[in-house]
Amino acid sequence: MTSATITGNERLRAAMVAANVTIEGLADHLGIDPKSVDRWLNTDRTPHARNAEAAAKYLRADAYHLWPRLGERHRSAPTAQDEVVACYPMRSTVPYGLWRSTLAGAATVIDLAVSNLLFLADAVWDLPTLLADKASAGVRVRLVTPEDPAGPVTGLGDVFPSLLTVPGLRLSTHPGLRADVMRADDDLLVTTPIDGLTPALAPVLHLRRLGPAPMVGGYLATLDHLFATATPVRPVAHLRAVAA
Repeated sequence: MTSATITGNERLRAAMVAANVTIEGLADHLGIDPKSVDRWLNTDRTPHARNAEAAAKYLRADAYHLWPRLGERHRSAPTAQDEVVACYPMRSTVPYGLWRSTLAGAATVIDLAVSNLLFLADAVWDLPTLLADKASAGVRVRLVTPEDPAGPVTGLGDVFPSLLTVPGLRLSTHPGLRADVMRADDDLLVTTPIDGLTPALAPVLHLRRLGPAPMVGGYLATLDHLFATATPVRPVAHLRAVAA
């Protein structure tokens, strides 16, 4: 057999071996048929941009290194639709563990713009510890909450008092906060507010940033604007009695 007749993607094979990921394991992570992954390995088949980016992220590799022809594909530039991983009709239909696993997978950035802290306390039961661990590991962690929260016990100090003293966390409030946006690196969980509908019944989008695609970029710009115009939260200093 000559080299001209040899087909297959040795870069992908090497990345899967290095990550200890099987064909079935990668297919299960991507939610596709294992036969598709087998074709990527054993032919010159190039996957769709969304699957290529998701597979590369899972393998901690670069999609364009694994598939050099990715940029040559028709519609290889990702579109807004490609960034939608899943759409849930309401918050209760989101897989419960997804909220925490999304944050736990962050390696560089966590941004939380949260209008309903009580929901977050229920969805991520160990949030203060998780964020403290991430901050100590060098992850940039930012949290913004409403300036005037509704209800008697919905402020940051009421729901997550221990966060006020965690080093490395940027905590702030903003008067114009409405939506709930959770960002962990390139993944976002966005609760989309609808007038007249309680947030618990609003749709939730699971988005993943893909290069220049526009949808996630808009949310990231919004997060940066929120934090740039928010008011920092500082813990109130407690007076200590001093012996005369």
